[in-house]
Amino acid sequence: MMRYKCLTLSVIAICFLGILVQTIDAQEKAAGQINWMEGYISAVGEGTAVPSGNKMKDQLRAVRAATIMAQRALLETVKGVRIDSQTKVENRMAQEDAIHTRVEGMIQGAEIVKQDVRWEEDTPIASVELRICIGGIGACRPEKSMINALTLDQKDEPPHVPPRRLNDIVIKQETLIQQDHGGVIYDSSKPVTGVIFNLQGLFFERQILPVVMTIDDGNKPFTVYSVKTVDPQTIRTYGVVRYADSVDQAKQNSYLGDNVMVVPVSGVTTENMIVIGFDAARIIRETTSHGNDYLKTAKVMIAAK
Repeated sequence: MMRYKCLTLSVIAICFLGILVQTIDAQEKAAGQINWMEGYISAVGEGTAVPSGNKMKDQLRAVRAATIMAQRALLETVKGVRIDSQTKVENRMAQEDAIHTRVEGMIQGAEIVKQDVRWEEDTPIASVELRICIGGIGACRPEKSMINALTLDQKDEPPHVPPRRLNDIVIKQETLIQQDHGGVIYDSSKPVTGVIFNLQGLFFERQILPVVMTIDDGNKPFTVYSVKTVDPQTIRTYGVVRYADSVDQAKQNSYLGDNVMVVPVSGVTTENMIVIGFDAARIIRETTSHGNDYLKTAKVMIAAK
């Protein structure tokens, strides 16, 4: 804690100015957050300016300070976003200069969704909220999304992802007799339009490129869903997955269609891969056949707290 010894009027004036500057600096703050449900990252910054006698100029300076604070918070939040189980955005930025440049450009061009200025006597306090999209959804423009900046449609999978894929699973018709076999719920009288993987309270760290896997009766692992399942154009425009806090909330997403399959998750690996039952995987294999590959178009949501 700083102590001021003001022995003369001039020193008192200098001390007061130092205290004022410290107060103003303390009012400059920012915070960022990730909205996985809506698919965007936002940050709010606050800033102010020392009164100069020109209120218009002071307001502009305060807004500029708030914008810079929001940009800083947005960048730090973006850096912490997990791409997959091994990689964060900051890793990709450090590895490739082109990605670093694109991400910084995306931050500079972030959408201003809210801007306010309040006054405390002659001092302006500005608040600015910025937002960028993870993928192209709703009003988000795909070409300005983080997925495009990171070129995630070209990213390789981590080495622990099983090389066997969903199409390698042999379908046994007896597993498809019951509509809710293995806890899987859907209307078997019409085509499935999307899938919700229900974590049922299991811990899972949300990421842009999740992996869903299964293990067959012979202890062979298969990849059910990953970035390599999805059409590259879909990745660039929509992304790979959306998140919800519950199954009911996930069902409200119109992108999934009107016959959504709900699949219970049986576990999460140490590599943060989602594990479902083998029978459930075979049902997904069957319902994505015959030209109805809802996985390829990323009609997938994960219900996880």
